[in-house]
Amino acid sequence: MSRDRAIGIMCPDIWGAYFCQVLGGIQSAARRFGYRVIAIRSSPRDVHRLKLARGLIDGWIAAVDPTGIELFLDAGQPVVTLSAPSRDARCPCVLPDNHGGALSAIHHLIEHGHRRIVFAGNMAQGDIRQRFKAYQDALAARGIPFDPGLVIEIPDNERASGQLAAKRLLASGAPCTAMFVATDQGALGAMDTLLAAGRRIPEDIALVGFDDIESARYAAPPLTTVRQQFDWIGRTAAQLLIDRLAGVAVPGAGHVAPTTLIPRRSCGCVPGGARRDRRSRPPEGAADWKDTLAGELLELMSFSAASDRGAPQAHTWPEVAEVIEGLEAAARGAPPPPRAALARAWRQAVHQMPDVDALLLLVDRLERAGRALLRAEGDAAAEERVAAYVRQARRDVMACRVAIERARADYLNGLLDINLVVRKTLLEDADGGGSKLSWLSALQMSWGCLGVWDTPSESGPVLRIVESACPGGQAASPPAGTRIAAEEFPPRAWLPASAHPEDDHVMRLLPLRGEDGERGLLAISAPVSSPLGLDHRDMAMWVAMLSTSLERARLIESLIAQEGQARAAYERERALADAVRRLGCPVIPLDQGVLLVPLIGAIDAGRAGQVLEVVLAEIGRQEAEVLLMDITGVPVADPQVAQSLLKTARAAVLLGAEVIVVGMRPQVAQGFTQLGIDLHGMTLYPTLGKALTALRNRRRPGSEPRAPRA
Repeated sequence: MSRDRAIGIMCPDIWGAYFCQVLGGIQSAARRFGYRVIAIRSSPRDVHRLKLARGLIDGWIAAVDPTGIELFLDAGQPVVTLSAPSRDARCPCVLPDNHGGALSAIHHLIEHGHRRIVFAGNMAQGDIRQRFKAYQDALAARGIPFDPGLVIEIPDNERASGQLAAKRLLASGAPCTAMFVATDQGALGAMDTLLAAGRRIPEDIALVGFDDIESARYAAPPLTTVRQQFDWIGRTAAQLLIDRLAGVAVPGAGHVAPTTLIPRRSCGCVPGGARRDRRSRPPEGAADWKDTLAGELLELMSFSAASDRGAPQAHTWPEVAEVIEGLEAAARGAPPPPRAALARAWRQAVHQMPDVDALLLLVDRLERAGRALLRAEGDAAAEERVAAYVRQARRDVMACRVAIERARADYLNGLLDINLVVRKTLLEDADGGGSKLSWLSALQMSWGCLGVWDTPSESGPVLRIVESACPGGQAASPPAGTRIAAEEFPPRAWLPASAHPEDDHVMRLLPLRGEDGERGLLAISAPVSSPLGLDHRDMAMWVAMLSTSLERARLIESLIAQEGQARAAYERERALADAVRRLGCPVIPLDQGVLLVPLIGAIDAGRAGQVLEVVLAEIGRQEAEVLLMDITGVPVADPQVAQSLLKTARAAVLLGAEVIVVGMRPQVAQGFTQLGIDLHGMTLYPTLGKALTALRNRRRPGSEPRAPRA
């Protein structure tokens, strides 16, 4: 076991509402035993391949995808899986009661009279397959034939996939009266599409989800769902792992978190109309009307409350007694409870009951109870006091609702501001060499460190630190350029106090990927709960922006390097061109006063000028009397070549030299004449040999006269 004890979590999403609640349970158990928690957004195979934090972690929790956990088990590190049973007997699994929860949901819809019930879910996930099996079992138990045409597979558990499922349902025209979507996110997406298409929920189609996320309670209508105990799942998984690390024998099966059906209006249930269980009835032998009223108010409260329905009913809204005492005091003219206590009671009710209709029914029931008291009292002044009390109750409820909505609006505005800060940091300032991590302070994060993959060492992958940031200023910051093995990243010595086991921050590692593979790793120390209630899609977007920033920086570095290489190549080419230029018009002395200029290759305007310059210089320097210009190696004798020869010949004649052109074939000379180019003054020979022979003969005593000029 490593000296600094740590539990590692491998999960494809380490920011969403589900994971943050699970993480809270893991952290609470780990803290009791002195373990810190490191959550890695990756699969077991990738964690093993990159050796992410392998040297820091004693045992692992693998969520959703157990593929590859045998690599850790074989290395002697215990593993517990979440929501993903493993075939390996060495690995305990903790999962919600998917079958029981979905079974209760389908039975509930059938009890509402539905027989044509759609199932929609991502069958690639084990949890969803278990819920689908419960759907089939519930239909079979009620004698309802299974219809494959009512099953819609979707690619994931996100809201957009729920919208896709509803679109497919509407397009198919399949007759149905209810829909069970295997996750709340998917169900809320289906609700969006169905309502937009003019379908009424639940009048035209009832809708049920699974998870009981916060958004389900705020939906319109509120979503009937199956509640999971996320913190219990995380706490149990951590406890099993810690027991394994301590050498305690742990059974592999039987770790199932109970689930609870939460009926709300999307399935057709209404506040006050739901079936009562024993906890919703007034206590047996109620002494007076207050016990009866408390039971009815608590029943309304439990209909949409966010609290645990398995807890005693009085725990749902402990302040109910003060609300009833205030009503009684108004009816009888007695001193009321303190105003602050009543305001607090209604504030608690509003926070527990997001459903506005249920809240208004709560106040209406209170008003009816007040009228019943007035019939007994028969006092006009009492009527006014009760009416004023109920009006104040409604004002308190509405004020609390407005405060909640204002807070949500402020959160959304803050999120927009944060997005602007992150975008500016990652996509604008960073291009100028600015910080890539300065945005962490806006997200309540206490520490961050960014590294890119460097040349691996013999022991494995290595990170090179690009930047670190500690908004709290309480951690050692490694200098940029520091190299560290991936299996030791991040070391405890670099971390702030908030990331130690006794505090509430958790280390999260997020791999950064580019188009061509792994780019680097971002380590963040942040609260267990998602900072500012951030949606996991926000973090995914920001991490993608950071990856893009790194990719851009890499491309810029590559372009700069390519520019340097291109510049060096240009300099080499220019030097070579200068050398070729110097060789482009070689002048060879053949004899006293005789110069040979063998021209090879094409002659353009630039080279023509060079030939003229070099030839004239050499004629003057060597006092040449004869200039032999051999154009045999010139591929095309075009007007450009002819004009070059003409200018050179005329300049040479002016200097007193005879010009002999070698390699001028008769047909070429005829072509020049047809172009109107005058070759007068130049002696023409077809080959250099004939030109040299004629020149020697001319220089002998009694030689033949020179060849006629053109």
